[in-house]
Amino acid sequence: MLHRVEEIAHELAKILIPNITIGTGEDSKEYEARLKALREQRRTITADLMMAARASTSEDPVLAKLDELAAQKRDIQQQMRLILAYAREFVRPEPYRLRALAEAADMSISGARTAYTLEDVATISTRIFRKDTKGTTYPARSKRSPSSAHPSPEFNGEQWWAPSGSTPPPDDDGVIRA
Repeated sequence: MLHRVEEIAHELAKILIPNITIGTGEDSKEYEARLKALREQRRTITADLMMAARASTSEDPVLAKLDELAAQKRDIQQQMRLILAYAREFVRPEPYRLRALAEAADMSISGARTAYTLEDVATISTRIFRKDTKGTTYPARSKRSPSSAHPSPEFNGEQWWAPSGSTPPPDDDGVIRA
């Protein structure tokens, strides 16, 4: 069984990293260096596939790799939904055109229009700390300690704009610095 799994992992590495040919004007040293890098990549992928197979319930490198790729696909689809929702619901002065978004996302116009949900819009609202352009979705309230009597002006469920000299918006890590 182990030999079969190793063989499958090795062949998958060859499929995922195809053979190379010598390039026009490329000398043999350059080609050998690329060939060496290719072999190292294949060894790494083979080892990763073997480890993934041992960690999976099926102990099969093909199924383990497909499972990994499916998870990546779900993550990418979620990111696309959030970006589409942001482009349509939060960008000012007007949203991106559906045709442009559909082309960039390799979708139909109706697919781009219906790709995201109200939950996606609420997620964005909370992450960027502002309401959507229609004013229908507000950020979730911050989790402040009960002893805090005054809500933060930066995050009170309303749109806010910080004039120069006022408290800055949250950094990319979501922490508001004084």
